[in-house]
Amino acid sequence: MGNMLTSDLVRVREYNASVNQIWKHYQELGKYSGEGLRKPIIGSWENSKKLGINPFQNRNHEMVNGNDLEERLEKNAELLSFAAPQMNHLSDLLIESKTMLSIVDQQGTILHSSGEQNVLKKAEKIDIYNGGIWTEKSAGTNAVGLVLRTKQSSQVLYSEHFCEKNHDWFCAAFPILYPYTNELLGVINIAGADHQVNPKKIQYIFSAANQISETIRQYFFKHALQNHLFLNTALEGVEEAILIVDNGKSVVEKNRAAQSHSILSKLQTTTTIPSLNRLVETVLQTGQALMREAVTVDSQKQPFICSIYPVTFQADTLGAVIFFRKNTVSPTLTMKKPDSPRSTKTKTTRYSFDDMVGSSKEFAAVVKKARKASSIDSTLFLSGETGTGKEVFAQSIHQASDRRRHPFVAINCGAIPRGLFESELFGYEPGAFTGAKSIGQQGKFEMAQGGTIFLDEIADMPLELQVHLLRILEERAVTRLGSNKPIPLDVRVIAATHKNLAKAIEKGEFRQDLMYRLQVIQLRIPALRDRTSDIPALVNHFIRKMSNEFGKQEIVVQEGTMQYLTQYTWPGNIRELKNVIQQALFNMEGKQLTPFDLPPELMKQPEPGGDEKERLIEALVKENGNVTSAAKLLNISRATMYRKMKQYQLTAENGKVQK
Repeated sequence: MGNMLTSDLVRVREYNASVNQIWKHYQELGKYSGEGLRKPIIGSWENSKKLGINPFQNRNHEMVNGNDLEERLEKNAELLSFAAPQMNHLSDLLIESKTMLSIVDQQGTILHSSGEQNVLKKAEKIDIYNGGIWTEKSAGTNAVGLVLRTKQSSQVLYSEHFCEKNHDWFCAAFPILYPYTNELLGVINIAGADHQVNPKKIQYIFSAANQISETIRQYFFKHALQNHLFLNTALEGVEEAILIVDNGKSVVEKNRAAQSHSILSKLQTTTTIPSLNRLVETVLQTGQALMREAVTVDSQKQPFICSIYPVTFQADTLGAVIFFRKNTVSPTLTMKKPDSPRSTKTKTTRYSFDDMVGSSKEFAAVVKKARKASSIDSTLFLSGETGTGKEVFAQSIHQASDRRRHPFVAINCGAIPRGLFESELFGYEPGAFTGAKSIGQQGKFEMAQGGTIFLDEIADMPLELQVHLLRILEERAVTRLGSNKPIPLDVRVIAATHKNLAKAIEKGEFRQDLMYRLQVIQLRIPALRDRTSDIPALVNHFIRKMSNEFGKQEIVVQEGTMQYLTQYTWPGNIRELKNVIQQALFNMEGKQLTPFDLPPELMKQPEPGGDEKERLIEALVKENGNVTSAAKLLNISRATMYRKMKQYQLTAENGKVQK
């Protein structure tokens, strides 16, 4: 809010009288001549006249209510859930300044209002309430209508309104813009009808409303990073050229690679490149991504492989992100259309998203992000404790990607002998070193051509070899040992570790520049103790998979057994849980999996409802030292009873009543 507008608002009588005279002359003559009116207001008056607005109308042209209003409220539920609490913080100030604050959707519909009660009642008379439409087409010149048309903060004071019924009111509106595409999501509007305004309070509340719109923008910035992983990629220094376009196909953002390209750096809209424009149009209309399409953007006919992803929010497509990669591999590889997302597993993978077990909030969130990550080609970094299933995620992402028909090559960087690292990863030519094969050998990167390479335990890669990996990621080419000829690569890299790379960098064990290259997109797999509600499903899953191995069928897990399993901290995560179930299936007799079938380390924790040793003694006492009867009482086998008695150094004598 400029100082001029603040002073105009404070000297309301003088300013309003002047503008009101200009307004009357405009309505009489049908045109504006002279001075004293701000340019945005002149333009809006002209626009209102063209739209056929009656300056003396008593009601706005459009209103929504009933089911239509409910639909708009539901569609904007996320916007409201964040904006409404922000607005509530200003309730006292709104009362003191005799103003009201409204949140408006991108169609000009008032969704929610708060403020001083007398102001709210007065506002209803001129349609400032939920369901009121405040576009220029409906209400003539007003602050909300100006924001909807210009996407810029706007103020309309008293007689600056085109319609006379609004001349007692001042309003200031601030846009809520989505990051990257700058599409308008909504408007924050301040309105008041008091002619005795306190300039300091008004200045403060205008500033607060502007801050609310900026705070919401920051919220959606985080939303974009979390739910559109490709936007996160666009912020990083990746090798692909990247453009972000709005839903009008205008270029609104370019990364460094695009800015340095002779054609893409000058591109303002995709409409100037017909082949690209058709693809963008398809994505904007369908809301579906297109991947690895061939596009030519310059006069040299240099082909690019282009992938385009929609940017969406609240079911609206706000724009698209376009990735360009030079076509350096064979046409048969890059032009292949992606097949069904649920293809059969290749011989190089065992897992897909169908194998994921768990419905907890923590697990579902990372699975959702992993599915999104499968639709893009950028380098992916998986972190998480040992045994959380990082390779399961890596394979599932590969299986859901358009690389699924090509190899998935996994290599454990912590298991390769130091002297064989280079030859394993990069390959070698004949005679490259003593003991080399006479025909040479492909490295893992070449073996993964067209597919995915999974570098597990990347933190264990020798420091001197990390520079070679960095070069591969930057140049997308690998050079075999004993050769100086680079081999172009079309490989997606997924790296993983259970270690803290930041600490490894501090110790001088890992290159910081390599970490940045690897952590383009990051997913952290939750530990099992952070998703304990998934343990019953995992237990039953492992029982179904492994019961035949032990000749077991129709196994029932006792409630007490499941309590032990859910209360254990699982330092080895899912891998440890699988091993525990395997051991329990071996130990058990009959069809019931009891607490006594679990390994001793799980039984050391406090038992749900009591101590295990005490339960054994209690059963022995009740049966006067008869082990068989005590086992039946505990619903366990006689062999398990003896095994547990040995574990706790008990004998039948512990149950006999002393005379």
